[in-house]
Amino acid sequence: MSTVDRALQSIGKTNFVEYFEDYKELATRKEKITSEDKMRLAKKLLEDNPNATKLSGQMIRISSAISIFKNGWELDALREVIASKHPSITADIKAKAAAIVNAY
Repeated sequence: MSTVDRALQSIGKTNFVEYFEDYKELATRKEKITSEDKMRLAKKLLEDNPNATKLSGQMIRISSAISIFKNGWELDALREVIASKHPSITADIKAKAAAIVNAY
């Protein structure tokens, strides 16, 4: 398993696509990322996802997403989503991932 796969597994493919802009904005900002910045996004993720139960889980997602962006793996991660055969990855998610790749 590649490092991109591992990070994407920690985030969740659907989550990575749905919150791509939020993750990108946080990871690519000029200022240092503060714990308050991460906490703000973690609360948003927790509130938006009825299956999420803990802030700590959202913080893991955020750290993994930051790692993807800091290493320049975001297009690889999106391509993984597009190529996924997993039934939980819907056609809408694949289309959204493809649109992001095409716009990049």
